[in-house]
Amino acid sequence: MSERIWTALQRTSFADLKRRVTVVDALLTDTRRVTVTGAERFAYHDGDGDSAVWYFTADGRILLLTQWHDSELNAYGDHDEADEDFAVQDSYFDGVPANLVGLVRNQPETTESFNIRTHLGDSIHSATGVFWFDGIRWRVAEGLAEHCRRKGIDVYEESGLCCVNAYLLGEEFTPKRYFARHHCADDLDAAGQRTAMDVIRAAFARHA
Repeated sequence: MSERIWTALQRTSFADLKRRVTVVDALLTDTRRVTVTGAERFAYHDGDGDSAVWYFTADGRILLLTQWHDSELNAYGDHDEADEDFAVQDSYFDGVPANLVGLVRNQPETTESFNIRTHLGDSIHSATGVFWFDGIRWRVAEGLAEHCRRKGIDVYEESGLCCVNAYLLGEEFTPKRYFARHHCADDLDAAGQRTAMDVIRAAFARHA
């Protein structure tokens, strides 16, 4: 499934991807909007420690962080090993342009992204998956890819690409399809379904 998502991500245009991310952010993100200098930030989390965070820059690049709490790649660990945990997490970002990494290094912690800190106070956002779009194509961060090669880990499965399922990549993105994927109709009566669809249609219309 994760390789299918990766393929779908690569085939999704910048404009279509940003629309999907913006709509999902409007409908599913229940936390305070976080502003970051140098990019527009959008995020989704499922409440169980899994999240997807997107940074869209003005020059057409994107940084995507996924966090899957059950992953072998989860570097968020014991405070007593803070420096070691930071070194592992920081290494995942090797090969990503410095100004993109700067969006998540020594930045405030958020609901979707915990900080891994050194004892001296340096920090970087936690992420089991680090991906970036250079304006032409998507890339897996070289550091993450190398770590996975060295450890014999499937980067697509363990990085938590499943955390971007909310955006229906590779699928039709319409209010009806969104409702079918994100709502259990059996849990809503007719009035509840109409209300949910009205909210969804309004979000889609705002970001047409």
